[in-house]
Amino acid sequence: MAFEIPLLSDDTLLLRPHVSADLDAVYARCVDPLSVQWTTIPLDYTPEMAQQYLEAICVPQENAVSWALDVGGSYAGTIDLRFEGAASGSLGFVTSPEYRGRGLMSRAVRLAVGHAFEDLDWEVVTWKAHAGNTGSYKTVWRCGFPQPVAVPYLLNHRGKMVEGWISSLARNDPRSPSVSWAKAEAELTVRRPSAV
Repeated sequence: MAFEIPLLSDDTLLLRPHVSADLDAVYARCVDPLSVQWTTIPLDYTPEMAQQYLEAICVPQENAVSWALDVGGSYAGTIDLRFEGAASGSLGFVTSPEYRGRGLMSRAVRLAVGHAFEDLDWEVVTWKAHAGNTGSYKTVWRCGFPQPVAVPYLLNHRGKMVEGWISSLARNDPRSPSVSWAKAEAELTVRRPSAV
């Protein structure tokens, strides 16, 4: 099924379809060092690749919906939901460098999760990230995602399987933090036992 891209808003933040005018900003955040470190963006990323990416996500997609974060008419990042069957899906996002540290992506996560549960009728939304990406976890922690579990070989990072963090939020779970950030951050440094 194809997922429509509804407009979602929260005061000064708008989630909207991507447009061609986002190209330069999308390319800039794709070659940003932190984006390169924590995502699977190709190391040889080009403006042409950014154009192809935009063309693929600016229209309704099969089994996914992608939004641009818009602040005052400017592109500030991308967030998407990917349907994975059984009334569930995963959440992915990346913030443009100049908009980091403002809590914008947590607001976007809250809007996207609300859409998943209330409009798409999902039961569960799952977040995954490379182990060590505390900035990404802090984003979803604000929205109620519980402490992540560390799983060896969870993610494919440019042809190598690496350890990842995973956390899931169910429809009826509280959408606010259950512990302070200081406690959550401290617990992230403790290696969780896992089977290989």
